[in-house]
Amino acid sequence: MYKKRALSIFLIIVMLVSFVFNAANADDELEQAKQDKKSIDNQINQIKNEKKNELNEKAQLEQEKKNLINTEKKENEEYQNLLEEISELEKILEEVEKALKEAEENYENQVRLFKAHMSAMYKNSNETILDIILESRNIVDFLERFELISLLSKRDKQIAEQLKVAKEDVEYKRHTFLEQKAELQKAIEEKRNRLESLKASRTSLDSQIQSTKRKLEILEKQEKELLAKSEEIGNLIITLSTRKKYVEGQMVWPTPSCSTITSAFGRRRHPVLRYISNHTGIDIGAKSGANILAANKGTVIVAGWQGAYGNTIIIDHGGGITTLYGHCSKLLVKAGQEVDAGQIIAKVGSTGLSTGPHLHFEVRVNGTPQDPLKYVSYK
Repeated sequence: MYKKRALSIFLIIVMLVSFVFNAANADDELEQAKQDKKSIDNQINQIKNEKKNELNEKAQLEQEKKNLINTEKKENEEYQNLLEEISELEKILEEVEKALKEAEENYENQVRLFKAHMSAMYKNSNETILDIILESRNIVDFLERFELISLLSKRDKQIAEQLKVAKEDVEYKRHTFLEQKAELQKAIEEKRNRLESLKASRTSLDSQIQSTKRKLEILEKQEKELLAKSEEIGNLIITLSTRKKYVEGQMVWPTPSCSTITSAFGRRRHPVLRYISNHTGIDIGAKSGANILAANKGTVIVAGWQGAYGNTIIIDHGGGITTLYGHCSKLLVKAGQEVDAGQIIAKVGSTGLSTGPHLHFEVRVNGTPQDPLKYVSYK
């Protein structure tokens, strides 16, 4: 009998030690999971910030590229105009060169004729004067004949002078057009270099934009992987939380400023979607901005946007019991934070799928919605 009683006591002690040891391990594992999730969520936030920076840089680069393309278009139009100008100028120069060649030929021919004429007059000048005297009827006739020859000689000189002036004028125009051509060629070369520089800048911007896109792809991939890991750890936390002992104590009413229930737990017609469905909590008609209290002490496992619930907080109270606070206008706690019963955790709002300011309050056991009035003291 004594041996049996001793054995029974031993087995009870072993079971108690095993229970305590397993509970401690569960608590340690849960705490580690929470820390891991917090670390991963921090990484996700960091990646989101990096993505935001990369998106801003990408937008800036694309704007620079847009401005550069506009500048390049304008510069190219000016370049084409310069090419057209120099093309027209080359046509003019061709005509000027032709006119100059003709003027030079006429000038040279006239000079050659003038020189031959002068040479002949010089060689035959005595005979010509004697002939004039002999052929003249009188002194008046002689003077008239001599003056005519002088006029002819003077006319030759005038023609030669006019040709010289014409040649100089053509040469001046040629010189002027050549200067214009040189200036245009210089402007074209500068514009061509400018276009090459703009093209190089655009290529560089394209490269930077592609680099930014690749960075964004990497960041998005990392974000997806971390989000999946965060969700996985979140599920683990929920699983571990069910093994954690409930914190005990009566839950407090979550809205001290209002006790009016506008929609009870159970089947109802949805106020927005208008079909019959199960209401997973109770709606309390508190005013916008009113305080929302934690129903009991525990750990915040969700603090953020949750689709139709809008801004939402979920608190784990241990033993698989969680409370949910939906449609908040402002969240005052973060995931992973420990809260006390009656602590202000949020403000009443109408975010998500909502017809007006109120608190949607849920109590769940192992994920299954329960009637909150069985857990909180109704005011």
